[in-house]
Amino acid sequence: MTPDPDDFNLFEAEESLAHRTAVLLAGQTLPAELEAPCRELLGGYNKLLRETRQLIRLSDRRERELNRLNRKLEQLTSTLAYQAERDPLTGAYNKGAATRLIEAALEREEFGLLLFDIDFFKRVNDNHGHPCGDKLLQNLADLVQESLGPEDRLGRFGGEEFVIILRQPSLIVCKGFAERLRRHVELTPFDCADQALHITLSFGLVLCQPGDHFEDVYRRADQALYAAKHNGRNRVEIAA
Repeated sequence: MTPDPDDFNLFEAEESLAHRTAVLLAGQTLPAELEAPCRELLGGYNKLLRETRQLIRLSDRRERELNRLNRKLEQLTSTLAYQAERDPLTGAYNKGAATRLIEAALEREEFGLLLFDIDFFKRVNDNHGHPCGDKLLQNLADLVQESLGPEDRLGRFGGEEFVIILRQPSLIVCKGFAERLRRHVELTPFDCADQALHITLSFGLVLCQPGDHFEDVYRRADQALYAAKHNGRNRVEIAA
């Protein structure tokens, strides 16, 4: 049977020694000049054991409290770090964090950058109210997140404009992903004030190369997004 850790006695040997000494003193007659010092010594020994136990219990309590405070500090630090890089409405990376992710990727790899926004989003706010528009942005972000691979990242650049970092070096694969996402959104009804709302997205796609500059790839993606709007919306355009 495995012993219970709570039953462990750190001072078992010391207590046994004190008990044997007390029994010995009780069973023997000692000269007065020895009996009193021995009993005083035994009493001091038992007092020292009690005080040591109290100090250990106090130390254990303080250690547990310190561990609890450290866990709370770690949780708070993690929460603050998350809040510092996330868009509070959608949970996507905010513009600053997304920009840093893109810049870091540009230093080392080839990847796809998708810039997209909601077609006629202003009509949603005008016709259904801003709370409906906010809910739409949240639900859209959730839908896009579910479509991403484990290494892909979604960022919100502001308003209804989002960016996706696709860890994929193939323009054809990136274009296929964007078309599937475009079609998925087009066919998905979004809840808005107890009614189903249908939206479409326009995409600008650029394939980034190591050594490219953020300002350049963002400008090209933005131009491709503008072309998608100009050519009828609800489409994917590839940057020149």
